[in-house]
Amino acid sequence: MKIYLSENIAKSAYDRLSAKAEIVTNFDYPEELDGIIVRRVRVTREIIEKAKNLKVISMHGIGRDTIDVEAAEEYGIAVSNVPNQSIESVAELAVTQMLALSRNIKKANIGICQSRYDCHAPVELIGNDVYGKTFGMVGIGRISLRIAEIMRTAFHVKLIGYDPFVSEEKAYSFGIKKVDTIEKLFSKSDYVNISVPLTDETRNLIGESAFDAANPNLILVNTARGGIVNEVALYNALINDKIKGAASDVFVSEPPKEDNPLVSLENFIATPHIGGNTKECLERVGNAAVDNLFAVIDKIK
Repeated sequence: MKIYLSENIAKSAYDRLSAKAEIVTNFDYPEELDGIIVRRVRVTREIIEKAKNLKVISMHGIGRDTIDVEAAEEYGIAVSNVPNQSIESVAELAVTQMLALSRNIKKANIGICQSRYDCHAPVELIGNDVYGKTFGMVGIGRISLRIAEIMRTAFHVKLIGYDPFVSEEKAYSFGIKKVDTIEKLFSKSDYVNISVPLTDETRNLIGESAFDAANPNLILVNTARGGIVNEVALYNALINDKIKGAASDVFVSEPPKEDNPLVSLENFIATPHIGGNTKECLERVGNAAVDNLFAVIDKIK
């Protein structure tokens, strides 16, 4: 069988795949493909329509926004993902970003590289303690709950959350006070984490109205998907001191380049979609993606 794979996966997963299949790195002959494994490569309707032998598209990760799922369903092609294996790695990155922004790490590092400081503990680098602050959650799912657990255990933060799909009672069972609007969440939080999928409903969910309502000491972190936060509104909020800082592992155009005005700001941390980019996570996710692919193909045989 022939499997498309052009992106990096863990060696153990690659070896298992190559032992049973011929791996191709392009879509030159889509009609010959039995399966596809992708991380961020787009699988379009055009590719799916030409892939007459295709049985499964296996997503290496959670989000399926780069796959035309509707077209796959029309042609009877299974689309799988790996929803639980990156929780710990993404949560750790989100907490790392919140801590770095609280203590102005990026600004401090740039200042030292530029010989900007002539004393220890410069006034412009005064940061904030995390302990006892309020942590706001946009989305109350597995990753968000893991971040909340770390923040509450380590720093005794108070938890509030926005999620139209989670009841007030369910949120309360997690120790979270539910709020009804994004604006209210931003006004009451010192930290906000975004953990929702990119859909038509969540595109530009975080925009000008949220930043206008925000606590000026707010730190915002997005490890979910680019497009959920309006990048123009975020840039304006950062340069106009509507919020203290922000970090994003995801962007509308990835990876971000130097022409994205956000990346040059000293109160903004950009990373190139590395939430699940740890050795341990790649082992888990890569092998799960291969398992998912084999499960579909073996069932059809």
